[in-house]
Amino acid sequence: MSKDQTSQIASAPKVGKTLSDCVSLFDREHIQQVAADRVSTGFPALDRGLNGGLTSGLYVLGAVPGLGKSTLALQIAYHLSGQGIPVLYFALEMNWAWITAKALCRADFMLNRQAGFQAADLLDTRKTRRFSPQTWDRLNRARAQVQQEGENFYLYEQSRHLSHIGHIQSHIQAFRAANGRRYQGKPLMVVVDYLQILAPRDSSLRSSDKQIVDDNVRELCRLRDQEHVIILLISALNRISYHRSITLESFKESGSIEYSADAIMGMQYQGIEEKGFSLESAKAKCPRELEITLLKMRYGRDGLRIPLYFYSESSFFQQPDGAESSPQNRLQQLREQFSSCPVQYHDGFHRKARRVRR
Repeated sequence: MSKDQTSQIASAPKVGKTLSDCVSLFDREHIQQVAADRVSTGFPALDRGLNGGLTSGLYVLGAVPGLGKSTLALQIAYHLSGQGIPVLYFALEMNWAWITAKALCRADFMLNRQAGFQAADLLDTRKTRRFSPQTWDRLNRARAQVQQEGENFYLYEQSRHLSHIGHIQSHIQAFRAANGRRYQGKPLMVVVDYLQILAPRDSSLRSSDKQIVDDNVRELCRLRDQEHVIILLISALNRISYHRSITLESFKESGSIEYSADAIMGMQYQGIEEKGFSLESAKAKCPRELEITLLKMRYGRDGLRIPLYFYSESSFFQQPDGAESSPQNRLQQLREQFSSCPVQYHDGFHRKARRVRR
């Protein structure tokens, strides 16, 4: 197939493409035009559940208040920034000082493998006056690391220039116009924190909360398709779901989220559905034992649970040892490992008989 033919197929002609034209792109010469690059979240078990990592799409992360969903989004965004991938973080709730303080606490914990100062300490003048020389030394080393790894992390705070989807798209387009050469060939990640704070595009219209959320989710999907970006969208849950195992129905005004998102991730305490679970005991643990459930995967397997440890005082999430060896993840690893092995079938029952010897 010529380059002109390839261009014609990719440009969405007025008439529908034939499957014959589409399948012609799946050869060694053209498949890179179809395949998508994926970037790591920093959590190998989560990457595996997401078919190798993040790519252009709408990813929704939901959890009850105080569980750390914004902190997790910040850590994923920070990890991408450290890999040279630009991240536009639209903070509609948290201000720049808190976000920066969390990044410093996380960096300090990663450098020293033990808790040092907390984000609240860095924003309390009385406490900062009492910092010891050792604490300042740790803080300065954390600052150096965040300055290096955070240079691709772009923070936008809520203002009259940032309140609805139209503003977000304008910022994305302005960023690309100013930085297109610097980040040429790299994916772009957009984090929206969070959905229920986004204002309607037209404030003069009288709309219900559900109508506003539905419209914003539709616009985010349009933004995903037009701008070809990775969107990580943080969402609140229904109040009735605060003490229950998370499901798709847990998401506030969940209809549009359920049908439109490419992946929906729910974070909760491990064992919350078990009899005798104590929320107070779960909160008191250090680290807190959480898990992410893949509630929806448009192009993959949902239902997977990925365990995480959360050191809340240090704003740090960690994948526990052995997370890759959980039964579900191990099964996925085996599928990938043996996916290329030829097999033969017999008896008409499509049962794998044995590997074919070459």
